[in-house]
Amino acid sequence: MFLMIVIKGILTGLLLSAYLGPAFFTVMETLMRRGARAAIVLNIGVWLSDISCIMVAYYGASELMEPIENNIIFKLVAGGAFMFFGLTYILRKPAETVKPLGGVGILILLVKGFALNTLNPGVLIFWFGAMVVAVSSLDLHGVQILYYFACTILTLMTFDLLKIMFSHKLRKVVTENVMTKLFRITGVVLMALGIFVVIRAFWH
Repeated sequence: MFLMIVIKGILTGLLLSAYLGPAFFTVMETLMRRGARAAIVLNIGVWLSDISCIMVAYYGASELMEPIENNIIFKLVAGGAFMFFGLTYILRKPAETVKPLGGVGILILLVKGFALNTLNPGVLIFWFGAMVVAVSSLDLHGVQILYYFACTILTLMTFDLLKIMFSHKLRKVVTENVMTKLFRITGVVLMALGIFVVIRAFWH
């Protein structure tokens, strides 16, 4: 039984690792512009957000799912934040001076990663869905749920780090033109997601 829980947790983590959401593009942009250390710090913020969403799903799935999913204010704030982040990337130029990664810089990256992931309604909804599946379909209870999501998060962390390490090797051959295109792609993805979230807020 324990082995099956581990396998299912790993498979869920692999599924998440293949997802190329706004956080992924932001991490890749940070990697190319500021290096692997900054990208890892940003990713830690994303992981902390995932863990927080899992905790929220575990302790309040039935009570919080519907209010969050249908909360117009939450969606408008999330959509506005994504559009703002997207606009900054579209307007950004590779030649901008990059500040050294210090104490404040680390905190900003952590908050940025946490915010990007948390403000994406799809992330919280996914973890709520995963929690429902774990309890109902997989019939997991108590510490079994902890094992399942621990394997999921550890797998996700492992593959995120591998992606950063692999992409870091390509950093030296990335030109200014490629960086500009990466900025634009990241900005368009974030703005498109923001517009989609705002439309969904009024659609229902």
